[in-house]
Amino acid sequence: MQQIELQNNLINPDSENPLVSVIIGNYNYGNFIAEAIESVLNQTYRNFELIVVDDGSTDNSRDIIRSYQDKLTAIFQENGGQGAAFNAGFAASRGEIICFLDSDDYYYKKKLAKVVEVFNENPDWVQLSHGRTSVKADGTIIGRDPTFCNQGDVTPLLLKWGRYAWAVTSALAYRRSVLEKVLPFPKRPRGGDTYLTATVPFYGNIGYVKEPLMFYRHHGNNMNAGTSNLQHLIEQREDTAKCINQAARKIGLRETFDIALDADYRSLKVIEKGVMSPKEAIKIFWITCLESRAIGHSTKDTIERFVRRGICSLFPQEADLYLRLKLRRYLRFKVKGIFNRFVVAL
Repeated sequence: MQQIELQNNLINPDSENPLVSVIIGNYNYGNFIAEAIESVLNQTYRNFELIVVDDGSTDNSRDIIRSYQDKLTAIFQENGGQGAAFNAGFAASRGEIICFLDSDDYYYKKKLAKVVEVFNENPDWVQLSHGRTSVKADGTIIGRDPTFCNQGDVTPLLLKWGRYAWAVTSALAYRRSVLEKVLPFPKRPRGGDTYLTATVPFYGNIGYVKEPLMFYRHHGNNMNAGTSNLQHLIEQREDTAKCINQAARKIGLRETFDIALDADYRSLKVIEKGVMSPKEAIKIFWITCLESRAIGHSTKDTIERFVRRGICSLFPQEADLYLRLKLRRYLRFKVKGIFNRFVVAL
């Protein structure tokens, strides 16, 4: 059963200073949720409402959320996943601009002010991605990423390659008008950002601000932080293709995305088969080259994709380790292993 506790300090919106709704989805992040909430309450832009949806937490999350009383709207519901949490939050929201925030992340103080400024300056943008600062679980800064996202009309990229460069959930903002066309979130794909970034671009141009406006926390429980869950990764690519094609059909387009041009999907299928395929690797490398050129990936990002997809297709037995550790940690692990064997040999 869903329980809703409403905040009562809303400010009336106007065209230059629209009401912004920030929706936080939380599940068992009692050790992080307070920082996420505080980062919203401390925004320099004051015309906002904060909606926190607790999706069936069994830790102390609900006690923490209740401690903020009339500073936010709290929704307590049974566990239904990220999509269900964001659906409940959006249904309770009133803002013209919607920002999502995962409860283990947190905002820069100027985040909302910058989002409003950029949307006011670009009335044709329906989705906004921005930069982020990566931090460890304790908040120690790791670095800035990404430094590039696509903007403008990205539907040709979606229909050809099934992807473009976009930001994570907490670094995305939307106009309410476009979300009303694509929501509610379906049960799959499991990631809300996967669904939105695959469907929203069919309704308008998207924008990008390079400046970091949120802190992205890396810790052991992140759903996609180094996951090697093969079935989940394959489903994610299949679900993305389905979302793209459904969105295209919905607006009357005949063109569809062919998942055979999804290099990640092809490399994951090689792992599933468990058999090295040099011929398939060549096809994957060629797709990667064309895809990176079309999207505009940096040399660094392109190399990472070549390495990841190459390991998956040529050394599928190594793929699980690589997908869990990612490039830098994988290389450090391998170098350390070689060094240790050399020492033992001496």
